[in-house]
This record gives sequence, C-alpha cells and structure tokens, in this order.
Amino acid sequence: MTSIPASPARRLRAAALFAGLLVLAPAWADDDQWLEAPHDPAALAWARAATADTEQRLSARPVHAEVVRELRAALDAPPAEPDMVPLGARALRFLRDAAHPYGLLQVAARDARGAPGAWRTVLDVGALREREGVPYELQAYDFSGACAAPDYARCLLRLSPGGGDEVEIREFDLEAGEFVADGFRVPRARAFAEWIDRDRVLVEHTVGDAPRTAAGWPAQVRLWSRGEALDAARPVYTAQPSDAIVQLGAVGAGDARRGVIVRSIDYSTFEVHLVDRAGAVERIELPQALKPMGVLATTDDALIVQLAQAATLEGRAYPEEAVLAYAVAPDAQGRRVSAVYLPGEGEFVGGRDDVAASGDRVAIVVNAHLRQRVRVARRDGDDWTAVDLLEVPAGQTAAVRGGQGGELVVATTGFVVPKRQDLYRPGADAPVLLAQDPALVDAERYVTEIGQATSPDGTEVDYYLLRPRESPWTGAQPTLATGYGAFGISTRPGHFDYVVGGRSFKLWLDRGGSLVIPAIRGGGERGNAWHHAAIRERRQASYDDFIAVVAHLVATGYTVPARVGVFGMSNGGLLAATLGTQRPDLFGAVVSDVPLADMLRMKHMGMGAAWLNEYGDPDVPAQRAVLLGYSPVHNVRAGTRYPPFLVTISTEDNRVGPGHARKLASRLQAAGAPVYFYEDEEGGHGVSDPLRNPGLMALRMTFFIDALMQPESSR
Repeated sequence: MTSIPASPARRLRAAALFAGLLVLAPAWADDDQWLEAPHDPAALAWARAATADTEQRLSARPVHAEVVRELRAALDAPPAEPDMVPLGARALRFLRDAAHPYGLLQVAARDARGAPGAWRTVLDVGALREREGVPYELQAYDFSGACAAPDYARCLLRLSPGGGDEVEIREFDLEAGEFVADGFRVPRARAFAEWIDRDRVLVEHTVGDAPRTAAGWPAQVRLWSRGEALDAARPVYTAQPSDAIVQLGAVGAGDARRGVIVRSIDYSTFEVHLVDRAGAVERIELPQALKPMGVLATTDDALIVQLAQAATLEGRAYPEEAVLAYAVAPDAQGRRVSAVYLPGEGEFVGGRDDVAASGDRVAIVVNAHLRQRVRVARRDGDDWTAVDLLEVPAGQTAAVRGGQGGELVVATTGFVVPKRQDLYRPGADAPVLLAQDPALVDAERYVTEIGQATSPDGTEVDYYLLRPRESPWTGAQPTLATGYGAFGISTRPGHFDYVVGGRSFKLWLDRGGSLVIPAIRGGGERGNAWHHAAIRERRQASYDDFIAVVAHLVATGYTVPARVGVFGMSNGGLLAATLGTQRPDLFGAVVSDVPLADMLRMKHMGMGAAWLNEYGDPDVPAQRAVLLGYSPVHNVRAGTRYPPFLVTISTEDNRVGPGHARKLASRLQAAGAPVYFYEDEEGGHGVSDPLRNPGLMALRMTFFIDALMQPESSR
C-alpha cells in the first residue's frame, strides 16, 4: 500500500505495535480519527493514493488479464431475470445487465393467466444520470408499496445520488414514462414515503432541521397532500431521538386504507401505530418484542407480525416465533389477534422474504436445519388454516412475495440452480412460470451439502458446502467462506447473487473452487434465540461458530488454511476482519467489504448509533471491554503474520461510513501486514457490484485466485 506520512501520535502507536503491544490508550486509539470524515480532503487523498496503489499492484498479477476477460464474458451472458412485481393489470421489474449497469425500469401488461407480456422501458437510470449530471442509482429493492392503488400508475421512486442512503423521492408516471411535473418530490435526504391515497402520502425526511434519530434517520412522520409544500405537511407522529429508525407502511384499500408507522426502538423492540386518512394516530396493542422489522406483511385487513418472545394476547397464550395477524377492525367477538402459523419443534420462520401476504392468504417459508418448505395460510372464519404449497430441494431456498387478490409469487433458487419465479393464484390448477434465470454453469457438475460442526461450547452449527462433483484439485480444496451472523438475518443459497459477489463468483467455480456458508449464531436460521445468542456480550459466539466450521473442514482433510479465503460485507465485513485478526493462522486471504471495524467509534460513523442494542455501547465500561476484545482496528498487532487483506468501501457509504475501512487498512499497514485498499467514490453500501463496478470485482477475484489457487510447487 502507498505510504502515508505519519503524525507524531501515529509514530508512537506504530512503535507500540511493533513492540507487540495491544493499543489501548485513547490518544493512540483515535490516532486515525482523521480518516473518518468521508469527504475530508486529506482523508480522500489518502484513500485515492491507496486505491491507485492497489489497482496497480493487483492488476500486475499474471492472472488479472484472464480474470478481466472471463468476468466480462460472464457479465455479457444473458442477464438474470429481475423480480417481477405484480401490480393489478400490469407488472413491474428493474432489469440490469452489462449494457445497462444502472438499470432499466420496465412495465408490461399481464395476460389472463397473470403472466407479463412484452416489457416496455419507462426509465433508463443511466440516461437519467447523463441527462441531469447526477450519479443517480435507483433503490429498487422493494417496489411492492411504491405505486398507488388501484391502478398503480403513479409510483414514488427513490433515487440515490452516489448510491448512499440519502435519496431524492420523486413521483413517476408509468404510463407516460416520465416524472410528474409538480408531483410529490422530496429533495436529497434520508427519507421514506408511503401512499395513503392518490393525493396523500405519509412522509418522513431529514431535510433542513427536521427531527432525526441519533443514527441520523428521520424521526417525524407527516401527512402530505398533493400541491402542498413539503414543510407545510402536518406532523402526525414524532419518535424519540434515541430510537433506531422509523418505518412506514400501509394496510387496506380505498377508504379503508390506513398508514402504518413502525417505531424501531432498536432492532429487536418495536411499537406499531395506525394512521387514519385524517392523520389520527393510534398505537395498537402488540408486544414490543417482535421479529425485525416489526410488521412483516399486510393482508387486506390485517398486519402480519411474528413474536420474538412468548406473549399472552386477548387472554390467549402464544409461543415465541408465532406468526400472528392483527386485524385493523375487530371481529364480532371483539378479537383482533389470531394465529396464522405456529412453528413446530425445530421449525423457524424469519429469514428475508420468508413471509408475504395477498388478499386473505399468507405465504410462509418454514426452515429446519437449512431445509425449507413453503406453506400457505388462509383465513378460515376467525382462525387460519395452513397447507403445504411445495417442498424445496435440499441446498436450495425459497422467497415469497405478495400481489393482489390472493396472488403469491414464489421464487426458488440455489447456488448453481437458476432462480425461477412462479405465480400462484387462488383457484388455479397449477402455478404460472413468470421467469427463469439463464444457467451460468452446468449445475450437475456441483453438489450442495448440508453439514454440521461443533462450536467450542458444544453448540451444533449447520453449514452449506458447495463443491465440485469431480474436483480438479487433489488434496486440499481451495475454499471461500462467507457469512453474516447479526440482526437475525439468515444467509442462504442464491444464484450468483450479491452474497457471493454476483457473476464474479463464476470465475472461482470454473477453477474448481468450493464455498462454505456457516449458519452462525447471530443470524436467524434457528429463530430469535439463535440471534440473541450472539448479541452484545455474546458476540464472540458468532466468530467461534464460524471458526469451528472452517476448522472442521481442515480437520477432516477437505482443505488447509492456506487455501481458505474469508469474505463478507457490512456486518459480514466485520466478521471477515475479526476472523482475520483473531485467527490469522486459519485463513489464506481476507476480503472485508464495507465493514464495521472500529467498534469503539462505531456510534460516531454512519448510522452506527442505531446498532447499540446489537453490538453494545462503547460508553458503557463493561460493553466497551467486550467490544475492545474483538474490534478489528484495535486487535491488529505488529509481529503477527497476517494473511493478505483486501478492504473495500465507497466514499458514499453513509450506512457504516468509510472511516471503518480506512482505519482498518491503515492499522494493518502500520503493523506491516500485507493489505490492499480500494475506495470507490460512488456505489454506497453496495459498492461491490460486478455490473456497476466490474473493475473492483476483477481485482477481488484476482486477489483470491492469486492467493489461494497457486500450484503447490509455487506456494
């Protein structure tokens, strides 16, 4: 890495590091604090110089030119099918390919079976960037509530300059294919909006001096009418400054439609409120201990939630993990709460896209030891009846989405099994295939296994292992390992999705590489207890679980540390950096992407103040001691032989903030460790995207292939 002039304090810290001492003194610990400000000229100059050095060094590797060619061919192959969102008589999707890395928003009319016809592009985000001279990216992760019923012609689009969490919200007309003149528009801010009807929305924002939470998210919700100035919109709800975030939603249709406000006190504790069309707010009687993010879905007349703890509601006892419906209007007996689904022994619901609703039907993905099935529950009088919809083959995963009138979309996929999207309609004899991804590799050449390893405290940890059916490698297998392990989020097989680096992962498989994903504590694979087994003072359990799986693969002779690379993004970036600093002997290469890394300064960067319940508060002495025990920035020691690190970030990542990655790379460099650093000045928290940033991903794959796939004779 390019050398950076050192301040006197930094030289003192470097001397301590080279003496083999753990850095504890506050003056030393904050020596790199100048790197935290995203756009500070000195910090940017440091990042640019380090990035240029990394590009030069990695692009000089003999394999790099071959990697660039192969990645371009993978990206030029027919694109993956985007999620199709059914919106009444039309369908919506956001297509991205090599020719359109910033994406095309497209609509299509649906036929009598519900399938889309010819797609028509209504917004080219790349062309918008050129036309307006702003590096917009469209936040397209959820269109289900973006467009106004009943015709779904008007949508509230979220445009992010530079790809960060700040957005411009603009009203868009799908029929005309243009933004609505004098329509709803929020200037660049952290902001959310939800339709109440065609002429009214709930909105929250951080424009000007608007109230905000300690994490920098909007804290005040307003009812905003068409034609009204944004600052004239009437406040209807204000959260506490200490809250993590406030989410918006809606339930019902027509005159019965109500807004939904979910106050996230932290990411495990929620209050849910309803807002009527006049702006009156009512807190509903639900426990605060709900699964993230409070309200999972809405039927025509109810909110779907999941209990994080056992609770008694309306005189009935419900177990932890129960999926419940809360009716907006009470039934004849005055009841509002009913059980949609009660998981059986060893069953859990709670991964991303595990619950969806439409009409009076709720689809649920049930998980048990990394195997899944999809069930559909339907209201039956005052209760619900659930039936199995499909069994998902081992090593594959399912996701569910709702439509209208009882329509449900089920997507199934695997690491090498192309994703397919099927539409299930009430009364139909069979599902309708909506879309299927092209195959990138021959799935028959690979095997996905589900195994178990034992953590040091005796806990059994499940894991996925994707391997070649016939490996070109004799002996130790080159193996990449990734995971997440926080906030109850489950990491699952996806067809060359962002978790594995998109289509860049094909280059690893083509060379006979393997992949392991441990289902570590902190995630949601075994429900709320599995999540809470690794929060705050118990965080080390996540790392112990991951280490146990990798050590198991080494002990059984599948691989050796020199051929194991660990990578992850966000909390997964923290995971990778922690593993690389705690057990440098167990890994041959580390990629830490958009990481948390300085756990003592976390609350002062990005939205870190929202995550204190998950990680702990460094201002509390006992919690600070725990954080200091694994914080990667504070556990880099000179004299330790580290595997090579590649640390990646975006200047515009205002979720974790670029300071974490910069400080991690700086500490590793000061300790004499082999480290590469890459900072893109666009891209936000999703900077490692092979379509938008093929150069970065080519460097990443060059790094892994060069470090882990050298012939034994050259190692």
